[in-house]
This record gives sequence, structure tokens and C-alpha cells, in this order.
Amino acid sequence: NQTEESSLPIPCNEEENPVSPPSNEKSTRKNKSLDQYWWSRKVQRDFVAKSDSYPYLLVMIGTGVSVLRVDGPRKHERISGSTIGGGTYWGLCRLLTDVEDFESVLNLAERGDPSKVDLMVGDIYGKDSNALDKLGLTADIVASSFGKLVAKQDPAAGLKQEDLARALLLMVTNNIGQVAYLNAQLHGTKSIYFVGNFLRHNIISQQRLSYAINYWSRGKMEALFLEHEGYFGALGAFLLHQGISADKDGNVAQSKTEGSTHGGKKARK
Repeated sequence: NQTEESSLPIPCNEEENPVSPPSNEKSTRKNKSLDQYWWSRKVQRDFVAKSDSYPYLLVMIGTGVSVLRVDGPRKHERISGSTIGGGTYWGLCRLLTDVEDFESVLNLAERGDPSKVDLMVGDIYGKDSNALDKLGLTADIVASSFGKLVAKQDPAAGLKQEDLARALLLMVTNNIGQVAYLNAQLHGTKSIYFVGNFLRHNIISQQRLSYAINYWSRGKMEALFLEHEGYFGALGAFLLHQGISADKDGNVAQSKTEGSTHGGKKARK
């Protein structure tokens, strides 16, 4: 039995919570579409511990990226990774902006317009071209990240720091999403769990990962997130240090330290 405060798999999917947005949030989202609102919702799921949820991919996004295939309780293997992760984004943002901390650069990115930086499919074929239908593409898909700056005599002209921060965030996120998708396709997994501090307060990347996995897989795969994604690695390290084990069905065995005392007081569980 899990509560709302547990680290649960969370899909960003409008169909999972078909109720109207809370009235007290409507005023703050007056310039956002309803679709964008739904794609930012986290909805509780309770199936992560069930046997039919395996195998799945676990994508840990920190300074870099690690991709693990999980086949069951205590059965996992690191199968891939990428050097392009949160460290890449923050390092380049320090060069391109004057923001002093990670959360502030995410707030900056929310105000940016990536179409001023990225070369879009519509820039190549035209926004109303018949070629788009033949290719199965839409005009607003990125053809080349930062590609629009190639032909400009002064690449920085007309750009703001928030535009660069947004375009860079989408570039890094798209790369992570594609690495995850290709590994999921290779290993036959339909569920991909994204965790790590890179995703804390980072609605832009969560939305993009949800959209990208759904788009590339044509709806056959799903990107899922945890309620407290930034603490996932720390929690795992703590449990490993405690020597907690599980049987083949995933039932957690009693810890060796359970019931022991320290300093004259019973150890807290």
C-alpha cells in the first residue's frame, strides 16, 4: 500500500486524470494551452512492484546518464549510458548565461523561445508544404539544434539568454530521450522510468521526454517519472548500505539491524 508521498511511477498523460484543472491554478496558466497543462500532470500508479511490470528501463540523469535494464527485484544490469546529461547542460549554461544556480537557469529556460535558435522542419520545407505530409513530419519539429545560427552573420543578434537556455535544454533532453528509446527498443521494454536530480523542478524536460518517447514509439512505449526523482540514487545507496534483501517475489526480508540498539536506544527503522 503506497501513499501519495511515496516514490511512485508517474506518467505525464492527460487520459489518466480526466478532471478539470483546479480553479486556483487557471489564472497562472491563462497563456498556456490545456494540452500543455495535462502533459505536466503527475498521476499516481501502483503497479511498479508487480511482476508483470518487468522488464523495464531505468534512466538515471545526473551529471551524465546511466541506462539500466531491470528484470525483477535485485535483478538489474547497466546496459548503456551517455556523457551528455545534466552536467553538460549546466556547464554550457554557465558559458552562455550569467545565471548562478541550476534552478534559476530552469526558470530562465521557461521564458525562452527555442525557435529563434533551432532550425525547424518548417524552416526547410515551409510551414504549409505538401512535403511535410509525405514525410510524416510537422513544421514545428526540430531539424537541427542551434542550426538557425549557422546562416546568421551575427549569431547572437536578436537572441536572449532565455532562448539559448531553452534550446540547449531541449537539445540535451532530446538526446537523452533518443538514447533511452533506442535501448528500450533493443531490449524489448515498454516502460521507461526517468529519475535523477536533472528532473527536479524541470517540467520542460519531463514534458519533452513524455512526448518524444510516445512519438518515436508511436504510442507503444511510455515515459514515467517518480514523485521524488531527485532522491532516487540516495535512497538506493541507503537501502544497499542497510543490507536489505528481497526474495524472488520481491518481498523484503527483515533487516539485520532491525531491533538492534545503539547508545542505549532502539535503532529507528
